[in-house]
Amino acid sequence: MGSLFRTIERKPRVERVLPGSTYRAVAIVTITIIAVALSYGAISAVSGFAWWQTLLLAMFALGGAAEFTFVGVIAAGGAPILAVLAGLLVNSRNFAFGVAVGPFFPQDWRALIASHWINDESTAISRTGHNDRAKWHAFLLMGAAIAIMWPGGAMVGQWLGNVINADLLGLDAAFPIILFCLIRGDLKNKVTLSLTVIGILIAVGLTPLLPLGLGAVTSLSVFVFVAAGWAVRSFIRRRSGDNGAEQHGVDQCSADQGDAELPGAEQRSDDRTQSATRGEGHR
Repeated sequence: MGSLFRTIERKPRVERVLPGSTYRAVAIVTITIIAVALSYGAISAVSGFAWWQTLLLAMFALGGAAEFTFVGVIAAGGAPILAVLAGLLVNSRNFAFGVAVGPFFPQDWRALIASHWINDESTAISRTGHNDRAKWHAFLLMGAAIAIMWPGGAMVGQWLGNVINADLLGLDAAFPIILFCLIRGDLKNKVTLSLTVIGILIAVGLTPLLPLGLGAVTSLSVFVFVAAGWAVRSFIRRRSGDNGAEQHGVDQCSADQGDAELPGAEQRSDDRTQSATRGEGHR
């Protein structure tokens, strides 16, 4: 009978590393990635690229805008070297993303592999994590989804290139809309909001003047001014700290000299010396 009333010990509930909202966000972004990949594959097919060229470009560049830029330059009759340089310039935005994800990246061989997955979406999704471990898992989840779905969607788009009208569907617009939804929480910070608005104005103003994709890359120039501001502030603080230390040293010396000039200071010093000598003799 005692066994009937035995208390059943319940195992403690294991806390999930990522909340359900992160998985939903990854699923939504993945759908847009597939849509844009279809557009890229269709444009690549219409531009005369073979399926294996489309696949290799999607696998090794894995940058979205870089692939569109490369295909666009070639389709317009540009030299391949110019297409490569344009793609590299567009993908240079990943430098800023690398700085953003660097604090929670592991400092071992995993960072070398995961660095290939650094892009707009994986960086944005990693921001949803509440600690470094959660950010790392969110980054890996989004990065793996992109590494699989982007080349896969490009292949489907390549095969359906004669059916899908990429320009008519406007699938490229899905990317910025989803990314804006992911970072809207960060825009509550006034500094971040100000930098974002300045970057948008630069990108919109230069897009009609520069080749495809370079307007958005040029908007990253706002970080140059931010870095310069941080450097100046750090220099001012360092100089202030040095001046404060020097002033403290001068004040201390003045205090010591003032004590020495007080009446009976020498006599008190002699008394302390004699007391210490007597103490040594007793020991």
